[in-house]
Amino acid sequence: MTSKLEQILSAVNGNTFISMDTVTVPVLKGGKSNPMQGRVQKRNTGASIMVFQNKKAHGYANMVERRLAKEGKAPSFELSPRKWGSRIPNLPIVEHKGRQYLEVIFLKSGTTTYTLDGKDIEAKDIQGLDLDKLEGKQGGLNDKVIIRTFKVESIVRLSVGGKEYTAKDLTS
Repeated sequence: MTSKLEQILSAVNGNTFISMDTVTVPVLKGGKSNPMQGRVQKRNTGASIMVFQNKKAHGYANMVERRLAKEGKAPSFELSPRKWGSRIPNLPIVEHKGRQYLEVIFLKSGTTTYTLDGKDIEAKDIQGLDLDKLEGKQGGLNDKVIIRTFKVESIVRLSVGGKEYTAKDLTS
């Protein structure tokens, strides 16, 4: 059975720029002993992202190679296989353990805010929040191509091809 997200994204051809808002629960350092674990929500609004179909070529690999060339570096990038899940052919959707995830390349992250038990909190005040996530080497690239995968349930708004979709539109 085709999901709503699959239906929406099946009209996309090649690489497409979209906008997205998400609400996620970050995993904090310290595991279960961290008193804030599972109580923090991260809200990102207005992210500019790109989705890619991979019909004729791999959009992520091509973007990394273009950036390497722009930086005057030899194209020494080799695409690694996925570490988890399987991508639905010709769609930016990954399936894993019965759930769907949207795979995107971040162009502009938008505005990020955090709440603890529903009340605003500054990122610096969150115990165990890793703000220095390291990206892969990408052949020595300085201007990294940031790829992220979001659980469909984490997406609260998606704008594709001039149309706005809410969380309900994506999961019903």
